[in-house]
Amino acid sequence: MCSRVPDRALTCRCRAPASRSVAAPSRAGLVRSQVVLPVDAWSGLALVEPVVEGNRNEVWRATRHGESCAVRRSRRSESSLRWELGLIEFLSRKGFVVPTVVSTDDNQLHHEGVVVQRWIEGRPPISETDWIAVAAELQRLHELTRVHRQRPGCCVVTDLHTRRVSVDADLDAMPLDARAFVESVFVKFSDVPTAVVHGDPSASNIRMTATGQVGLLDWDESRVDLAWHDLSNLGVPVLAHVEHQRALALSHAWEAANAWTAEPGYASTRLAQLEQRRNI
Repeated sequence: MCSRVPDRALTCRCRAPASRSVAAPSRAGLVRSQVVLPVDAWSGLALVEPVVEGNRNEVWRATRHGESCAVRRSRRSESSLRWELGLIEFLSRKGFVVPTVVSTDDNQLHHEGVVVQRWIEGRPPISETDWIAVAAELQRLHELTRVHRQRPGCCVVTDLHTRRVSVDADLDAMPLDARAFVESVFVKFSDVPTAVVHGDPSASNIRMTATGQVGLLDWDESRVDLAWHDLSNLGVPVLAHVEHQRALALSHAWEAANAWTAEPGYASTRLAQLEQRRNI
């Protein structure tokens, strides 16, 4: 887990998880905060332990036929989840290291919103060399997907003033002054190219593999949006100085809007950081 650094790696939402009482795992499901993950659709699957890095999704490490898997419950709609899983399959075919789907016994991509994906072994990026490789892989993603269908329920932030909702952001759920503030930021980015973005390329969502490849985990917030979303808070600067400063403001505004309902404390922090940058 990474520590918070002002204006650097800010999308790594590494807050200490609340303590939880967890029942013993079994293939039939595992009780966590009185919620059962239904995993009977995958024969031989055994839940092992929770993955604590996740902030909004329930994620578990599991084993199946001797291999490690990640099991998560998605909060997205059927059409949105299918878009995400289709994107992962497409990127796998293009040579990206991504957590491909383990289908159910009857060949479904998920069961009641629960998805099983292959585990990617590796470590988070720690060096400048690591982060340069991460940046290059994200830029390859953007180049490959400049023309790509938008994820259902999402939009580019420059369209939020009319669409109102994207990912977990609901502008109408924000107080009027906060909403007006972030909208005033978003409208300034019509010159930035759009593509599929990972959405949360923090260290906890990246694995440097033993073969030197970059694995990209957790595509829950992926969508078509401004490419700068992925490039503003990496461990190395990617954009030119002026563009980087603009991208930081974009990041603060988006994180404030996207987290306003799900993580209000974090959202308020990012809004305050945006306010501090008002005159930069």
